[in-house]
Amino acid sequence: MVLKLREQLIKQVAIYLPYLSSESCQCLTAKQRERILRWLAAHDCLSNSIVPYITKSLLSIPLYSLEFYKCYQLTNDMLIEFAKANNFSRLKSLIIHQCHQVDGIRAITKGQLSLEFIALRKLNNLTNAGLDGIHSAFLKEIDFRWNEKIQDQGILTIVSNNLNLRSIHLINCHSLTGQCVIYIAQNLAGKLEILDIEGLKYLDAEVFVHLVDYCPNIRSLNLFGIINLDADGLFTLFVRSAHMLQLNLSYTSCFLQEPVADYLCCMPLSLVDLCLSGTQIYNTKILIRALTRLTRLEHLRINGLAAINDQALEKILSIIGCRLKTLEMNGYITVGSLSDRSIEHIVRYCPVLEQISLNLFSFTSTLDSLLELFSTPKRALRLHSVSLSSFRNINERVLWCLVENCLNLTELELSGIPCVNDTLISSLKHCKKLSHLNIKGCKQVTDSSICDLLGVCQFISLVLSGCFHLTDQSILAMAHTQPFLEEIYISGCIRISPVAVRFLQDSTIRRLYIDHKIPNALPDALMARNLDTGLFEQVR
Repeated sequence: MVLKLREQLIKQVAIYLPYLSSESCQCLTAKQRERILRWLAAHDCLSNSIVPYITKSLLSIPLYSLEFYKCYQLTNDMLIEFAKANNFSRLKSLIIHQCHQVDGIRAITKGQLSLEFIALRKLNNLTNAGLDGIHSAFLKEIDFRWNEKIQDQGILTIVSNNLNLRSIHLINCHSLTGQCVIYIAQNLAGKLEILDIEGLKYLDAEVFVHLVDYCPNIRSLNLFGIINLDADGLFTLFVRSAHMLQLNLSYTSCFLQEPVADYLCCMPLSLVDLCLSGTQIYNTKILIRALTRLTRLEHLRINGLAAINDQALEKILSIIGCRLKTLEMNGYITVGSLSDRSIEHIVRYCPVLEQISLNLFSFTSTLDSLLELFSTPKRALRLHSVSLSSFRNINERVLWCLVENCLNLTELELSGIPCVNDTLISSLKHCKKLSHLNIKGCKQVTDSSICDLLGVCQFISLVLSGCFHLTDQSILAMAHTQPFLEEIYISGCIRISPVAVRFLQDSTIRRLYIDHKIPNALPDALMARNLDTGLFEQVR
């Protein structure tokens, strides 16, 4: 998998943009110009000196999408200059993510009447004043997560100016209160379909009443981590939401008392996707009764629930398991209530699983029952995501069955499993769709198997922390074969040099997130091949 000629040409145009005449750039399409600008932002090549060339050569025709991801060079003045370009009023998508120098976005959003999607994430200085320029009859989705200074009044401005919004994401905007939800409900009414308000501090009964009165078509609601939920308001939501498909109640504590816990038995029967991870439910009978009612469930995430045991899981899965495509049951090591019998129930009652996650499930489990799941061709080929971390006593045959038969895997996690070695990882070459691999702490893995995979799979995410046998050989191989890599975790890999990592960073198309903590390592150490031995060694 090498960089395509098209992407290589875009990289070269970006690098030599100041030396190209505006006439020579006329043959570039709008999408190619968007990619060039994205490359400049992703590789920290934006500067005041190059802005005139961007406006002259790239913004001379209308662009439809702009993305600035973790571009610390981007400033308000640059956005103002971009906005001055002719024909700069037809954007459909705008993404500005964690650009710390940006606090005013009015210049680039004013007059953008065709916007359909806007994401302004992790902008520490963005306030209400920057939102009044967003005004589009076509705007369907906004994503304002992790903006500490946006307040309720700013959300009112957004929803009153953009009445066709369908999807709103306000994750961890800690200055917001439940009043913003009331504003959203009153202004968007029946058009609101998706509301993500994870991290709000408190929702009272009035908020829930407004949601059910004004927004009958809401189908996805994320209440993750909202500790103070009004129980009666939540009950009102449950009994009056006829079209709810997706609900996240993770890490909420309002169900501690049994009279309130009973409200779970009134969750909408229409639910297809439910997440109760970390929810404080201690009554096993109530949990069984609540889940067995939801016969349309296809995706269930019940991580770390104290009320789950082997017998309870059998009762739940025997009724709803036949439709489940996703099952997440992570973090039961601390609970200590599940054994291999639970694995047997999963295999027996869940015939159409596509995603299964059992991370930190049990230190003692052998997972023998998964042999049936992984060895049945029809079921094995249906799986595309498997997570099995920290199984110290796992039967090695289970792993071999997994890598040999689950050929449609896109995501695989085997972190903390001692028996994972080069032979096993090399066998993943058959899984050509694999894009996310986590083998953190698998100490037997070396460059040999990683390089084997790099020639076959196109990775987006690699977690290789603690694989201390890896050297620059793997990193240089990635630089030449993985142009679409977006994140890599290699902390503890002391034989990988920062210089090689920087080379890899320059070789990817998008900005590469790197986690490479190597205490006491030389900052400019370089590994290279010894022509006499053929091994990669540190240059002295």
